[in-house]
Amino acid sequence: MGQIMKAYLGIFFLLVTGMVGIGVVTAGIQSANARNYHADVISEIECSNFNDAVVASCKQQAQEAGYQLVVKTMDVNVQEHAKVAEVILHYEYAIPVLNLVTDHQVRGFAK
Repeated sequence: MGQIMKAYLGIFFLLVTGMVGIGVVTAGIQSANARNYHADVISEIECSNFNDAVVASCKQQAQEAGYQLVVKTMDVNVQEHAKVAEVILHYEYAIPVLNLVTDHQVRGFAK
């Protein structure tokens, strides 16, 4: 009888460990996707030469994808029309099994 209890308890802990592991891997994948999306947004803003319509489109697409995008454009050199934009992407880092949801952000600059 004791062996049956130990076997079921072992299977239970194995399943819990597996579910937590899957949650951590899923959160890592979501984080990697957010970093890749951030790099794509920076590239798109740079290629459009900081066009306001492109920035607005990127913000809308980010919202549709479940992210929050903040773009702060700054003039570095007025005479040469040089601009820099700080691009901040907020995303949720979630491990549902542990009921853990935190707000993370990726920061970068478009030059």
